Amino acid sequence: MRLYVSLVLAGLFLMLTVTVQGHHSAGNFWYTDRSVEIQGVVKTLKMVNPHPELTVEVTESNGEKSLWRISGGGNASAMIRAGWKNNTLPIGMAIKVEGHPSRTEGAKALLAGKVTKADGSVLDFSSGSGPVQ
Repeated sequence: MRLYVSLVLAGLFLMLTVTVQGHHSAGNFWYTDRSVEIQGVVKTLKMVNPHPELTVEVTESNGEKSLWRISGGGNASAMIRAGWKNNTLPIGMAIKVEGHPSRTEGAKALLAGKVTKADGSVLDFSSGSGPVQ
C-alpha cells in the first residue's frame, strides 16, 4: 500500500513539472493605452499561430513607402473558425488599420484592432469575430 501511495504521489509531482503553455500580456509588447491608424495596401496576410500576421505597405508623410507589420490579437485557429482565410484581405487591397503601437522604438508594427476595407466594411483583426458592428 505504501508503494502504491508513493507511486501516486510521485506521479502527481511529475505532472506538476510538465511544461505548461504560457502566454504573454499584450501590454509587454504594445502600448495598449494608445491607438494609431495607418492606411496602405495589403502585401501579405498569413493565418498562422500563435497570431495572424498582416503586412501593409504605407506611404509615409515624406512620400517614402514602408512596410508595417500588423499582429492579430486573437489566435489564427479561432479566426479561421470565424471565417478568416488567407485571402480575406487580398494582396493589393487598400485598407485602414487601427491598433496599438509597438513598444519597440522605431518599429512599424501594430497590434491590430479593426481593419476597414475600401468599401467601408470593418473587420475585427483583434479576435477574428467577424464584422465590427
